[in-house]
Amino acid sequence: MSGPSASLPYGQVLRLDELLQAARVHDDDVDHVLFLATHQSCEIYFAVVLRHLEAVRAALDARDGALAVRRAAPLPVLVATLVHQFDGLATLPPEAFHAIRDALGDASGFQSAQYREIEYLCGLRDSRFLNTAGFTDADRKRLRARLDERSVQEAYRDFAADQAERESVERVRGALLDFDEAFAVWRARHAVLAERFLGGGTGTAGSDGAAYLWRAARRRLVPDVWPGGSGGSVGPDVAGEA
Repeated sequence: MSGPSASLPYGQVLRLDELLQAARVHDDDVDHVLFLATHQSCEIYFAVVLRHLEAVRAALDARDGALAVRRAAPLPVLVATLVHQFDGLATLPPEAFHAIRDALGDASGFQSAQYREIEYLCGLRDSRFLNTAGFTDADRKRLRARLDERSVQEAYRDFAADQAERESVERVRGALLDFDEAFAVWRARHAVLAERFLGGGTGTAGSDGAAYLWRAARRRLVPDVWPGGSGGSVGPDVAGEA
């Protein structure tokens, strides 16, 4: 916290008054607070993941394998934090979860533009997601920009092809593999949570709930870093999320 902000009190540096007001932490329904805060935290972490992925891509384009590994190193740790956030939601009693879900109406995690940005930036791309109901014009503009820009997978592929030092390539591959694996675990934890509350029932926005999430858990963000280069990736499914 160096620079001009260093003389500010902790709360002002973090802009806590604005943050906590936006987070609605004083909502009358404490279960609703837990649900909202978990998803808001996910979006903050998604933003941080995007910044790190951009930095990884820039390092690969600069042919700096060591820097790419350093920028990628926090990614699986960040995603592991997201996995544990689902543990908090699992403490909700079923009746509270269903009341919150009913109150959501058509709102769904499927409408997370940042989640799609992560997929697009990594290289898992399908333009059909641009038509997701609930995306704003600004959301779609950001996603179109991600589709047009260079992906992390493309940057890694070129780095691996140009780099004579195979050990450096392997270190980068391992760092990206750790991230991709962590994301698969996050998706699987999401699927387990959906099964806990919904069984085989439908998810939000009319999705097929846990069944979709289990299929999504098989998708690989950076297939090139998996053995054989395909990573067991499967085609995208636009049916929706829980």
